[in-house]
Amino acid sequence: MLQDCGSRRVPLSHIEVSRHLTASALRIFLARSPLLRDVHCMSEEAINTYILQHPPIVYENKMGNNRTQLLCIANLFPFYIAKRCLSESEKIRVTFVDAPLSKNTDSLALLLALSAETCHAISPKELSHYIMSLWENLASSDPIALMTLSEKFNSKSSFCEAVGINRRDF
Repeated sequence: MLQDCGSRRVPLSHIEVSRHLTASALRIFLARSPLLRDVHCMSEEAINTYILQHPPIVYENKMGNNRTQLLCIANLFPFYIAKRCLSESEKIRVTFVDAPLSKNTDSLALLLALSAETCHAISPKELSHYIMSLWENLASSDPIALMTLSEKFNSKSSFCEAVGINRRDF
């Protein structure tokens, strides 16, 4: 399902959010609240270090006029931080994956986000609504993908137990 195609540094101006992500998926990703109230208080070096640790996941969209455009499908938060705080000519590291079929873009983006968030060492109390939104949307769009992450993700009860969330809250 997911094919790693390597990584390289590219100018920020060559990347945009995949236009195949639906508004509902984007709302989920953007609902994630950062710890910092203002990311601009971070140094450019700190922002570059963060992006190096969490590079945007992109795929190439070959256009008819020999231009290649990079479309971001995951790690949108680091991408938005880069867009807000760095120059468009700044090169950032990105990770390439094979382009999904447009109908599978949300599913792949949700799978990548859910995989990353469940592996991070963040308190479930802080992340419970976000993580449940990811799980519910992926369960409705591609329930088989949940099993590629963990067999415990096959039901709401077992997922909540695996990540330490009280299922009765949802």
